[in-house]
Amino acid sequence: MTNGKLDGSYGPDRDKRIAVTLLPGDMLQLRPERTRRAETIALIDVYRYAVRCRVNASVLERARAKKESRAIRLAADRQKRAEKRLIERPCE
Repeated sequence: MTNGKLDGSYGPDRDKRIAVTLLPGDMLQLRPERTRRAETIALIDVYRYAVRCRVNASVLERARAKKESRAIRLAADRQKRAEKRLIERPCE
């Protein structure tokens, strides 16, 4: 049994814990507490999902860093262009 409970996004299973059963053949069965609605998944698929989540998080972090450095560079370029326009503007 899990410690946490399902939130309201799961409809009738709201506030139920998840019961986990290890089945023969490296299968995992997940079902809401006190129900018969089970989902079965291979352990290799669970591992693949966990690895994909970790990789996606690192890719997203790199993309955020790249976006932040690009925003800093573009802001500096805008500032330089604005200063150049002020300096080059003829005084009348």
